[in-house]
Amino acid sequence: MRKFSSLFATALAVVTLASCSKESYTFRNAAPYGATYTAAVKAEPVTETAAPATEAAAPAADLTASTVAAPVAAKRHTARTYAAHTQAAKASSVAEAKAVPTRAEIKEAKATLKAMHKAAKKANAASPMASGKSQLTAALLCFFLGGLGVHRFYLGYTGRGILYIALAVTSFLIIPAIALFVLVIIDFVRILTGGLQPKNGSYAKTL
Repeated sequence: MRKFSSLFATALAVVTLASCSKESYTFRNAAPYGATYTAAVKAEPVTETAAPATEAAAPAADLTASTVAAPVAAKRHTARTYAAHTQAAKASSVAEAKAVPTRAEIKEAKATLKAMHKAAKKANAASPMASGKSQLTAALLCFFLGGLGVHRFYLGYTGRGILYIALAVTSFLIIPAIALFVLVIIDFVRILTGGLQPKNGSYAKTL
C-alpha cells in the first residue's frame, strides 16, 4: 500500500512538472513579477538599437561643426591679412609724406648753405691778409707814423686810417691834434698788449 501511494505521488509530480513550461510560467505569473519580467524583455531590444544611433549622430555633428568652422576661419584669416596690408600701406604713405621736405625746410637749407658759403669765402679771404702780419711791425708803425694812421691801414682798418689822416690834416687846430695824439697812444698800448689784432685774423708773429 505504501509503495503504491509513493508511486502515485511520484507519477503525479512528473505529470505536474511536465505540464509546466517556461512560457506558461512566464505569462501566467502573477503581477507584479510577471509584468516586470515582460517589460524588461521588451525593453532590451530598444536599448540595443538606440545606442548605435547615438554613436552615429556624434560624428555627423562633428562633421557639421568642422564644415561650418572652416569657412569662418578662412574669413577671419582673410580679414586679418587685409587689415595687415592696410596698416602697412598707411605706414608707408606716412613715411613717404615725412620724407618729402616742405618749402620752409628747403628755404632754411638754402639759407644755411649760403651762410656757410659766405663764411668759407671770408675765411679764405682772411687767411692771406692775416698771414704775415707782425705785432712788432704794427707797433713801430704806430709809434713813428701813428699820426697818419699807417698802422691802421697795415692791420686792415681802412676807415680808421682815413679818420687819422683827416685829424692829421686838421691838427693845426687844438682839438683835432689832442684827439689824434690820444688815439695814437691808445692804439700803441693796445698793439703791445695784443688787444688790437689784424681785422681778418691774428698776428703771424708776436712779440
